[in-house]
Amino acid sequence: MKRNQVLNTQTLMAQETSEAPDAVARLIAANDAACAALGERLRSNPPRLVVTCARGSSDHAATYAKYVIETTVGVITASTAPSVTSVYTHSPSFKGSLFIAISQSGKSPDLVESARRAKQSGALIVSIVNETYSPLAELADVCLPVHAGPERSEAATKSYIASLAAILQLV
Repeated sequence: MKRNQVLNTQTLMAQETSEAPDAVARLIAANDAACAALGERLRSNPPRLVVTCARGSSDHAATYAKYVIETTVGVITASTAPSVTSVYTHSPSFKGSLFIAISQSGKSPDLVESARRAKQSGALIVSIVNETYSPLAELADVCLPVHAGPERSEAATKSYIASLAAILQLV
């Protein structure tokens, strides 16, 4: 990568990161009612397990979710590999679980397939997505949009930060 490309990428990432506080404020306001209803639902019928499913930077957000959920709520949280269903065509049982799928685009075929199979096996599906008109958002029982707007940099910036905030709001 040429020096000018690196500087342009860094500038774009810095600009998008500076937009994160506004995105987080939007998601907290917009998702308040959905999180309250979901919280009530989960308190009345607690999941036996929380399963996260994500790729790339969203998988780092899923790791954050594991720590926040286990240390705050006390429910064991584990990550499932999307390739279990997409490559190995195995369908684990997620009955009685909360399945949290995290994706900026909501379009990754393996994530959508994992969520679909988890739903078929009895999981409650929550998607945390930036793209609300996506297959993953439509499949979910509850969709929590991150309201980050378009990502222009190569690496997820404001959508990643907003995903962390959405996880914290959910918990």
